[in-house]
Amino acid sequence: MRRSLFAVLLLAALAPARSIVETFDSPAGDISGLGWESGTLWALDAVNKMVYAMDPSSGQVTGSFTAAIATGYYGTGLAVENGYVYVGAWNNATNGYVYKYDTSGGYLGAVGMCGG
Repeated sequence: MRRSLFAVLLLAALAPARSIVETFDSPAGDISGLGWESGTLWALDAVNKMVYAMDPSSGQVTGSFTAAIATGYYGTGLAVENGYVYVGAWNNATNGYVYKYDTSGGYLGAVGMCGG
């Protein structure tokens, strides 16, 4: 365990410094997920259940849609892959869901996830 921790710390110390390339205001106050694909930055507002597509060079919102998250559930994450947007949602009492959309906001289905 000590060797593994040392290796991780050593690699982190040797990693080149990163610099912030761009900053801009969030399109909403409760962003809980970010995704990136094909030059578009995607963001999920957990409370308002909105998904935003943004131009990463300006921060301008280029599109948005309301995620069909069930009442009482909150968005917990976002992923984008191969032209699809995936939104995770859960509440404290029951199982969660992963919702699938096309990049225009068309709902394509959901999969129930076990709680625990």
